Amino acid sequence: MTRPLLAALVAAALAPGLGCLAYNDPCQPLVDEPNLVLGYLGEDVYLDRPFARHDNNALGQLAADSYQHVEDDSSSRAVLGIVNGGSIRAEGLCVTRTMLPRGPLTDGVLHEVLLFENQVVTVNLTEKELVDMFEHSVGGLLQAGQPIGSPPGAFLHISESTTLRVDCEYPRGQRVRELSVGGTPVPLPPRTDAVARYRVAMPSFLLEGGDGYGPIFGNAGNDPARNPARSQKLGGVDSNIAGAYMKATYPTDARPLKEAERIVFENCAKPARPSR
Repeated sequence: MTRPLLAALVAAALAPGLGCLAYNDPCQPLVDEPNLVLGYLGEDVYLDRPFARHDNNALGQLAADSYQHVEDDSSSRAVLGIVNGGSIRAEGLCVTRTMLPRGPLTDGVLHEVLLFENQVVTVNLTEKELVDMFEHSVGGLLQAGQPIGSPPGAFLHISESTTLRVDCEYPRGQRVRELSVGGTPVPLPPRTDAVARYRVAMPSFLLEGGDGYGPIFGNAGNDPARNPARSQKLGGVDSNIAGAYMKATYPTDARPLKEAERIVFENCAKPARPSR
């Protein structure tokens, strides 16, 4: 059975409470060395949907960082990496993990959390597409005081080069109040005639219209004028790329991965961190 087929079956069958898949060895690891330690987490990382889709998340930031740097050795390097919160899964092969504890992170666990095999693609976006992308990302956020149930997976985690301030008291389409990419502020509202292009790296799932991004990205992934670059590193697979970046960047407990406040939420509901 191929990895993509296994991932699809796992995603469909391992909704909370459904247990393991009923064939042969359902707990067979997704990688050759599942116990290989890739690096270290400096704090507990929560995986439930409110944390993956409605807040900053260290694992989402790791993935976004790794995508931004995947083309650093080429002329197609990105200024921004993004990943949708829906790609972070709490359901493992036979274990539901609501949290990854502080300490070592293994290759097997990383591939179960970043379950889907998407190729990382880097492409040029216009200023309007960039802002529209972030407005769509935060459109499903709830206002402060509202309970967070199952937020949409379209919420984007962003790489370290980018900061975003969002205010949930504003209507959808007007929630992005400040945006900076590579240290340079992006005009709001965006200029429709701007010559500026932003080179953004993302999973192919998003560029192909997943999570409602089709009207924003259109045919950008197949438009030569947008210079789409499909990564060849580690097969171009997003989870492999994130794992290699973890190993290179956070290799010891003295230099672990920690969540950063890249997105500032104003008047938005925030998930309550469980007390331990």
